[in-house]
Amino acid sequence: MLERYRMLDLSRFLPGPFTSHILADWGMDVLKVEETLPRYGMGRDSITPPDPTPEEDARYAAHNSLARNKRSISLNLLDPKLRPESQEVFYRLVKDADVVLEGYRPGVAKWMGVDYETLKAINPRIICCSISGYGQEGPYVKRPGHDGQFVAITGLMGGRNGEGEPRSAGVALADVSSALWAANSILAALLEREVSGEGQYIDVPMAGAVMTYGLTASTQLRTPRYALQRTGPGISVLKCSDGLYISTGNADQIFWANFMNVIGREQYADKRDVQGDEWTTMCDDVRELFLTKTRDEWMQLLLSVDTCVAPIHMSMEEAFKDPQIQAIGMAWDVQHPTEGAIRQMGSPVKFSRTPATFRNFAPVWGQETQDVLADAGYSAAEIADLASRGIVRVKAE
Repeated sequence: MLERYRMLDLSRFLPGPFTSHILADWGMDVLKVEETLPRYGMGRDSITPPDPTPEEDARYAAHNSLARNKRSISLNLLDPKLRPESQEVFYRLVKDADVVLEGYRPGVAKWMGVDYETLKAINPRIICCSISGYGQEGPYVKRPGHDGQFVAITGLMGGRNGEGEPRSAGVALADVSSALWAANSILAALLEREVSGEGQYIDVPMAGAVMTYGLTASTQLRTPRYALQRTGPGISVLKCSDGLYISTGNADQIFWANFMNVIGREQYADKRDVQGDEWTTMCDDVRELFLTKTRDEWMQLLLSVDTCVAPIHMSMEEAFKDPQIQAIGMAWDVQHPTEGAIRQMGSPVKFSRTPATFRNFAPVWGQETQDVLADAGYSAAEIADLASRGIVRVKAE
């Protein structure tokens, strides 16, 4: 679907690699531009270890769904002494690229000589996308941070109506949301380029991306129904007698009433909006009731009526066994030449004519350096010379 486009991906950790993962699954030729040596004890993405042996590299690549369908070239853009020659290699690749993706703190790409203004002079059609914690402008741009800090400033960690203890989502909300925004923005820029013929620069602040989860959280326009003041843990998560859990989410009155009636608590069927001590007493009673049956017993009963419930899977292994997860194609079973049967997370989006496909396992370090540079016009002797001086790294044999 996106086979005619090529991306040079300079990113690490999760946001950038997840962005390019989406686009690679849809056919884009993604070249992971990776260091020639481990950088600050950090892996080449959030799955690969920092300095694997060739055997470890192959093993991790087999299981690394984040980097599947990508290729790897290894180029030293960090060493100031080698950078001028490394830049020349990168600039030659930029001439035939459509997108450059990076996830450094603001200013680092310019320091490396791979910023948009520099690359635009080489290829006016290039689209550059930067994913950073706080964006390219404002008082926080130089601050380091990770997912939790970017979520913290958005107001999403507060309790109900901003009261109570802050809550962590437990998942990388800022990382994943920024990746989704970045992937969509890149596609939008590619579409616009079909009209204008020009590339452009895309700035994706992770804090801004994750804040969009709060689009419906504004209290200024809420009616009293949605401005409830409640205490206690509620009944959105219910523990059963076997130690397993059920999620409930009955925001609609009809679902709430069905839930309470089927569990034998008809007296609560019209109590969805109660507050204070009455809410706490009701929730305590329901939680105690759920400790009398196993999760399967409760699920069988609850599924006999129209109410919002689901089993809570506590691991990815358990989730992969869920029949609905399998039905929507989120479990991909593939055969690796040395590691055998591998299960990877699939693609959640289905296209009627051009589905996401598995083309190749994640590349090992510098797997395509030789081929990519040869395609760019470098001779075997030139590639060997670049490798001997540490400018590039070729696949370990």
